[in-house]
Amino acid sequence: MRVLNSLWYIFPYFFLGHLVGDYMLQNGYIAARKSKDLKVLLLHILLIFISQLVFLLGAGFGAIQFFSVLLLSVFHFLIDFGKYKCKRSFCNSWWYYLLDQGFHILSFFAVMVPFSNVDFFLSHDLVVVLSVMVFNGYFVSILVHFITSDGIYKRDYLGYLFRMVAPVLYYVSTTVFFIYAAIMLLFVWRIVKHSKSKSVISSVIINYILTLSSSIILTGVML
Repeated sequence: MRVLNSLWYIFPYFFLGHLVGDYMLQNGYIAARKSKDLKVLLLHILLIFISQLVFLLGAGFGAIQFFSVLLLSVFHFLIDFGKYKCKRSFCNSWWYYLLDQGFHILSFFAVMVPFSNVDFFLSHDLVVVLSVMVFNGYFVSILVHFITSDGIYKRDYLGYLFRMVAPVLYYVSTTVFFIYAAIMLLFVWRIVKHSKSKSVISSVIINYILTLSSSIILTGVML
């Protein structure tokens, strides 16, 4: 039980390193080319390695931990290489997207144990909040795009702001969070009422629900 508790405490550091590397450090060029060009995929893996390394540093970090991060990057490469080789439409679906991210998350647990005695430089609460912010800002946005649109994904920076602010407010005060949720619901209602696009309406509603749900569930579970 003690080991499980320790691994769960460590999890947000791996999660944040993955999210930053797989989303924030992945520009449009890498996202478009990594499934077609092996060199671009390797560049993506290098950025993943650097991101994981930065967030996992702390007192007690040594050679074993370094090679664990390296091994995690190899796992990431193997998972992404599967998509690199896959040319079916299935590999561009929202359920493959969830499956892909699920495999990445499972790979964390294969290398976590050596980090049980590492005293990470970043505070646990900060890492949890940052993780949910990036998750909401990027993961949710792309998932909703897969579900509601067949077009090219474009970053919605106003949407990023709405989604990324939510976990911060939840951490600071649940009362403020629910006031914010109520205010945002008014904006959602206006869009639903006036928009003639089913895709836009679906996107706004799903974004709203997933953002609030993940802010409450992920923040609550990881803290």
